[in-house]
Amino acid sequence: MSSPAMRVASAPVSFGVDEIMDDDAWVPAPDDMLDWMVDIGFEGTELGTPGFLGDAGQVHQRLSSRGLEFVGSFLPQHFSRAEKAEEDRAWLRDNLRLVREGSPAGSKPYAILSDQFDEPDRQAFSGRIQEHPETWLSPARFDTLIDNLHRAAELCRSEGLEPVLHPHAGTYVETADEIARVMDRIDPSIIGLCLDTGHFRFGGADPAQSVDDYHELIRHVHIKDCRTSVMDDVKREGKGLGEALRRGVFCPLGDGDAGIDAVIAALRAHDYTGWLVIEQDQSLGPSDTPESVVAVQRANREYLRRLGI
Repeated sequence: MSSPAMRVASAPVSFGVDEIMDDDAWVPAPDDMLDWMVDIGFEGTELGTPGFLGDAGQVHQRLSSRGLEFVGSFLPQHFSRAEKAEEDRAWLRDNLRLVREGSPAGSKPYAILSDQFDEPDRQAFSGRIQEHPETWLSPARFDTLIDNLHRAAELCRSEGLEPVLHPHAGTYVETADEIARVMDRIDPSIIGLCLDTGHFRFGGADPAQSVDDYHELIRHVHIKDCRTSVMDDVKREGKGLGEALRRGVFCPLGDGDAGIDAVIAALRAHDYTGWLVIEQDQSLGPSDTPESVVAVQRANREYLRRLGI
């Protein structure tokens, strides 16, 4: 069964360009990375780390010259920190303008909002948050998170961009319970959901079940696999998100436990017609080469082709 309505994009994080893991042995040049994406057969890309693809003019030229659509930009904010709201929104406003001005004709990139991942306790206990209630948000800070999320989403809309919330490991929207709590409070007329299958699995949610639960809110999808065996090892050793990432918790499609096939089946059942962005968060070590990185992403693209996408 083919699904022409679902289109497949990539993201710089799949090629080692990442905001969290910044100690790579090397990173590709922007133009090389984009050329690899085209050769593999991706139709679009997300922005990746701000600045990596250049300013708005460079982003526009680089993408339009290759026929790549601009799919979205990841925009973290300290939603539960009232004292950071003004600074965060100023940063958001600047980056939204870059996204808007850098978009090639025909592109409709999403503003992918996420809670920020720099809270030390959440990073330290990421993957085992349920066992550490001292890291949970108070009712007052949860209300602040919802309020700031809505205000950020309204700002995105004022700049002409559709906002979605991306639950993310190492943030205050990580676990299945935290995701459900936020989904119950968001205004769907203002903001939708970005389902990231790897981060949902990391936080203990069932990605395919989440499609059934939240299909009316899902407007954007990151296809990512997740090895729970890596999480188990990291938990047992009392380590956190950084170590899980370094050990490859997010792995090639089909090598993990996110249930990618079941997710695709669920998206089809609910007539999802948006982007599938293949993401494989990874840092590049000395043994990684351009050829090996491209081979893994080509295999990821082929995985979806075998599912008819």
